[in-house]
Amino acid sequence: MKIILVRHGEAENATPAISDSQRDLTDKGVSDIHKIGRFIKNSSLAVKQVYYSPYTRTKHTAEILSEELKYGCEMVASDDLLAGKGCSDIISCLVNFTNSDTVLLVGHNPDITYFAAKLLGNSSAAENLIFQPGSTIAINVARERFAHGQIIWAISPDNLGL
Repeated sequence: MKIILVRHGEAENATPAISDSQRDLTDKGVSDIHKIGRFIKNSSLAVKQVYYSPYTRTKHTAEILSEELKYGCEMVASDDLLAGKGCSDIISCLVNFTNSDTVLLVGHNPDITYFAAKLLGNSSAAENLIFQPGSTIAINVARERFAHGQIIWAISPDNLGL
């Protein structure tokens, strides 16, 4: 299967009035996610399901991506993608898809970096994966083992001139 991992876009700073879970995207974050959405739309991958962490910034990221992708199905909020959860528990949802399906996950760093390394079957790869806000990586991985995957792409919105 193809798993597209996206780190939420740049978010506003937490303040005493705004908790971490309520932080929204900055204008740059919104712009960057539109770029990433257009990039994914122009790829050969057709997203079958979108999962996101229930934080405000990840939900907003998923909404923008869904808009750009013209994704007509319901997005799913998943506590498995909450900051600090590590993302690995989402695998219990992914086993219901086929190896030809594409699933998009919107999460937080460093969890998404470690999950990407796990899907690649190389935990030390996390040291070499840079997930700046809005960055994405697509990994082709067999759903029978969720390891030893291959990178399809890895890109930051700063590298896109769209």
